[in-house]
Amino acid sequence: MSNTTTDLTINLINNISSQLNHYMTLIIFLFGSIGNLLNIIVLSQPTLRMNPCVLYFLISSISSLGILLVGLPSRLIAVWTLMDPTSTSSWFCKLRIFFLYSFRTTTSWLLVCATIDRWFLSHRKIHRRRLSSYKTARKIICIICGSSFILWFESIFCYDANVANAPLQCYGKSSSCRIFNDIVYASSTVSIPSILMLIFGFLTIHNINRSLQAVQPVMITIVSDVSRISRNQRRGIRRSESSLTRMHLLQVFLLTLCSIPQALHQFYLTFTMDIYKSPLRIAIENFIVSFNFSLTYVGNGITFYIYTLNGTIFRETFTQLLHTFIRKFKF
Repeated sequence: MSNTTTDLTINLINNISSQLNHYMTLIIFLFGSIGNLLNIIVLSQPTLRMNPCVLYFLISSISSLGILLVGLPSRLIAVWTLMDPTSTSSWFCKLRIFFLYSFRTTTSWLLVCATIDRWFLSHRKIHRRRLSSYKTARKIICIICGSSFILWFESIFCYDANVANAPLQCYGKSSSCRIFNDIVYASSTVSIPSILMLIFGFLTIHNINRSLQAVQPVMITIVSDVSRISRNQRRGIRRSESSLTRMHLLQVFLLTLCSIPQALHQFYLTFTMDIYKSPLRIAIENFIVSFNFSLTYVGNGITFYIYTLNGTIFRETFTQLLHTFIRKFKF
């Protein structure tokens, strides 16, 4: 390939990467922030929030909103002003990484707990179903949030701005830091949560299929004495729980799909950092970095639209709130 052709290819790739950063980041930030705010409003309603799975969804939406508000503004500023604050301010870089990774780990493990909660509720044995409770969920949420922030406290000392010979200017200061953080991120935030979510997701589907095939199907309910509940109430509870399960399983699949490429590519960047790379290869890798980072934010920005399209109980609650709002402010 001639130098002229190579330069044209590099310029084209850099231009595509720049446009991707510009438009995709803005779209994810706007629609993701609005969607997570609507999630918080809907999931906070009294008809939903006492369900332990809904509580996991609610705190996960708050954490996802934190991811978008912490991670994306600096990318937008870099596009509009051609100056990334994380590459010039050391403390801005450190705090952004600390909160971003803490929120991401929190979100992943909250979804793991929601998956296990779905498995408990779909189980045929009543003592397993009793393990799902609002009180237990609150304790677990506190433990997850605290552990996630403690886990990533080291990033304040490990990351710095304007790091030389790094794929990103806000990056680990040394090889040991980079390898450690890549391993911790890939394991604690992506691979282990994804594996657990997939395992318990399949177990939940298995339990649901068994209950449907049984002569007397097991009613998925949070009430211990099923015999005292009317048939309509049981039907409503089962419909709500089935809706929450569908919402959650689709979210698990999409979040896993969006997170794995970035974790794998981060390993690749760390272990090939000392290898000579041509300008064309660097341009291609920068494009992949931009795309993978955008993809991780997509997973945190589309939950409202997943819940609305796939969750009957969520959609009905949102519609009721919308009608109430319209009636209240209608002249």
